[in-house]
Amino acid sequence: MHDTQQVTSPRWSRLRRAVALCACGVTAVALALPAPAQDRAPAGNDGDAPPAIEDPSGSMAHYYGRLRAAARRQPGAVARMALYGESTNATDRVTSALRRRLQQRFGDAGKGWVPIAPGWPAQRHQDVTWSQEGRWRTWVVNRNDGPLSRYGLGGVVATNRTAHPRATFATTDSGRGGRAVSRYRLFYQAWPDGGDVALAIDSGAPTTLRTAATEVADRVHEISVSDGAHRLEVGVGSGQVRLYGVVMERNRPGAVVDGLMLVGAFTRVLLHFDPDHWQRQVALREVDLLAFWLGGNDSVSRTTGFSYGRYVQTYAEALRRARRGRPQASCLVVSVIDAGENVDGAIRTVPRVPRVVAAQRDAARQAGCAFFDLFEAAGGSGTMRRWRSAAPRLAEGDYEHLTQAGARRVGEILYQAVAKGYDDFVAAGGS
Repeated sequence: MHDTQQVTSPRWSRLRRAVALCACGVTAVALALPAPAQDRAPAGNDGDAPPAIEDPSGSMAHYYGRLRAAARRQPGAVARMALYGESTNATDRVTSALRRRLQQRFGDAGKGWVPIAPGWPAQRHQDVTWSQEGRWRTWVVNRNDGPLSRYGLGGVVATNRTAHPRATFATTDSGRGGRAVSRYRLFYQAWPDGGDVALAIDSGAPTTLRTAATEVADRVHEISVSDGAHRLEVGVGSGQVRLYGVVMERNRPGAVVDGLMLVGAFTRVLLHFDPDHWQRQVALREVDLLAFWLGGNDSVSRTTGFSYGRYVQTYAEALRRARRGRPQASCLVVSVIDAGENVDGAIRTVPRVPRVVAAQRDAARQAGCAFFDLFEAAGGSGTMRRWRSAAPRLAEGDYEHLTQAGARRVGEILYQAVAKGYDDFVAAGGS
């Protein structure tokens, strides 16, 4: 047994060599954001027209409608995006940049999803003070060896390896995000041998949540607090527990972006989720936009073959499974970004990358999802070579992963695409 799961995908191995990651704890990173919120998108940083989301089926309408309700400050209007990614977003840098841009415009409705414990050593979260004490055992969806194939929304389920481990979820005291919370929601598994969870807010006495049940079931326990700075401690009182994660939100209109990292994953691992369980998690989370930014490992693997037809079939089936949990939700497939390789001293785009992009577009259409061509929006072939030479550098030396500045750039590209789609939706009379 391991306290955290290791993975051996090509991008994961290179990530560990290429990126020096911070320790767990306060992981709020400030971004220079333009001031004040508005209901019209600002121009792109370089003055170019924002890239467009391809949406022939109109899938994005639900999410745009939720953003519109948040912009109008309608009570309870929270636009929730859940974005699945790989090691390129292992530290929540891209999703945090996107989160802050959306919250600047539509309102800050909270941090969103955080797992109980990291499923991978590289996993970090921004806009939250997140730490663990004691030893948690985690299973991740990549390995497909967890109890009952139930990995929660974020692909990580934690259980106690020692008697009384603890995990802390607190607001931040610096940076632009995560400064306040109004409610905590603990996602957990009830099961016949379930133990007791000890929950404590700030310096208060802990309360007990019993997870024993006659049958296995996915449940949510909510704790309301006054809007502001707070700290939730999740511990084990007795027995063994199976916990998925904690959601931190605010009782105000706005946007939330869940960064769901599947570090080292190939796209096919989405089929490792128990379908009913995954759909239940999507429903309980009340997701408004299911977004998928996967395929990087499929693009660069030198040990795994690539079948165009099989990839499209697998991805489309995974998308359909997730959507059944909340049929009204929008669905968006974000293509892989460029990846470079050294050929006779020259850096060129990995030949498989454009094929993966085309397959992802086909999978999105088959599943009725929108599609965003991040490969072209970021610059197309040779992007990673150019980004590595940029000042500041936007790509790491493996020509696959992003620096912090590169993550902000990608977050901004994604924001501009969503903002353009939203503006077109409003201009067409959508509400």
